[in-house]
Amino acid sequence: MIENISYEEMLSISKELQASANVIRELVKEKNLPELNDFISTVEGYSKFLETTVELYQDADAALSELISKK
Repeated sequence: MIENISYEEMLSISKELQASANVIRELVKEKNLPELNDFISTVEGYSKFLETTVELYQDADAALSELISKK
């Protein structure tokens, strides 16, 4: 858990952001709006950031659990 958000919720948010970025990317292609590409990249980057944050926290949880069990 990160703050009051579970890992599953965080990953769900990340997937929703990626799906939204994909939709926007398709709309940009159809409407010829290349100026939105930076926005799309930012949304995709934040989605990836959330994924890697969850991975980092899960690894830290596992390491702490291992240390606690060795006491």
